[in-house]
Amino acid sequence: MSTKTSYANGVLTVTRHYDAPRAAVFDAWINASKVRLWWGCGDTTDCQSTVVAKVGGDYHHDMTLHGKFEHQMHGRITEYDPPARLAYEVADERMDRPMTVAVDFTEASGGTDVTLTHAGVPDDFSDIISGGWTAAFEKLGRFLVADAA
Repeated sequence: MSTKTSYANGVLTVTRHYDAPRAAVFDAWINASKVRLWWGCGDTTDCQSTVVAKVGGDYHHDMTLHGKFEHQMHGRITEYDPPARLAYEVADERMDRPMTVAVDFTEASGGTDVTLTHAGVPDDFSDIISGGWTAAFEKLGRFLVADAA
């Protein structure tokens, strides 16, 4: 399966089909012990995650890139509707306003279609953020295969 991305007017959309049940895919996004195994761009060598799975709960990921550079993603869950939807607001010290991320999980073709909508992305960060999500979606695919085995 391939990950598809599009970007226009500050909104990045990422889609992919996974051959896994919707509940398992959703759980991979909210179970911190699973999130840490796939989260982050291709250069992420370690990820420590905190997920408080409820509206208003924390959604934090402290990533180590290349084994030496640290990057933190801190957010607050704004929508929590398992196993259909997860949304959160994320702050980044490099940006002048928070961004929003919404992830929809839809049963399809014996598996799950995942559609991520990341809004408020500045044009000068769109390639970096798109590349990060593409790598993360690929890593999630490998995780789901291994987790099912």
